[in-house]
Amino acid sequence: MDGSLKQKSKSVFIELSRINEWAIISISLTLFVFLPNMYVSNAGIVTPEIVFEVFTSLNLYIALIIVFMAQIFLFASNDYYDRNVDALDEGKRQRNPVCAGRVTEKEVKGLLIVTAIIPLVLSLYFNLYAFLLTAFTLFVFFFYTAEPLRFKNKVGLDVLSHATLINSFPYIFSLVALGYYVPGIIYLLIIIMLRSAIAQILQEVRDHDIDKKAETNTVIYLGQKKAVWLVFSIWLTMTVGSAVLLLTHKLFGIGISPFYLFVLFITLSYAPTFYKLIKADNYSEIIEKQWMGQGRTNKQLGLSYGLPVMAYLFILFFFLI
Repeated sequence: MDGSLKQKSKSVFIELSRINEWAIISISLTLFVFLPNMYVSNAGIVTPEIVFEVFTSLNLYIALIIVFMAQIFLFASNDYYDRNVDALDEGKRQRNPVCAGRVTEKEVKGLLIVTAIIPLVLSLYFNLYAFLLTAFTLFVFFFYTAEPLRFKNKVGLDVLSHATLINSFPYIFSLVALGYYVPGIIYLLIIIMLRSAIAQILQEVRDHDIDKKAETNTVIYLGQKKAVWLVFSIWLTMTVGSAVLLLTHKLFGIGISPFYLFVLFITLSYAPTFYKLIKADNYSEIIEKQWMGQGRTNKQLGLSYGLPVMAYLFILFFFLI
């Protein structure tokens, strides 16, 4: 493969998909269903052989292919239909391979067709509900940026659509695919959706000055400062709510079990970022460096989530089990 072809492949499959921004989170959310399902299915018995079976199961890899294809479809659609807005800013124009001319319209459409067909077909492997969820999700992913609906250009609907599916799809799909429903799922799903809402609001805060030239959204309506305080309020609700539910379970048997303690660890790890954010004069710089994918790699994301989870596992194995 010559150099030009390698660069073209990189532009189409890496830059357009932005896989470096979401791969770790998507895999983690999928495993958050497959591993607990293994635990429940085996009556709480966990052996190296059972864990190995999960990580080598066909179901897991088909689910991951569906999740990855749907995510690629989302980000390819986003770059293509955001190209006119991204062209207004030099930095975003260079990051967007469609604006920069590294990917052609024909290549984008080809990628969209492939990444729509594959998850739809593979979802039938699980059940009809998995297929219907995948079809609806692809509809939302497409019209999140595409006209005439363009959800991200609608006040309130931009955050709502992002929260319910865009970051949450790997988790929701895995639940539906396996038919895995146990106490605690609703809590964890709400946490994932709130985190997704935070991500969307912060992206709009970061891009506020560019977006207001061409469209409207929730942050343009609220203003950056109010939006940042809204994000802080959501984060505080997640953190305090988790702590209260863990405490009430300990005291009264009502709430969430200590096995969900990792959520509290992760939300607490966000504290330095939100502290800097509410005191900042330049929101965009902090969001770019400490939150958004363009400023953070999979390695950094892995550390930010991995360290709290490692602390949680230490407490789980030495104090809770």
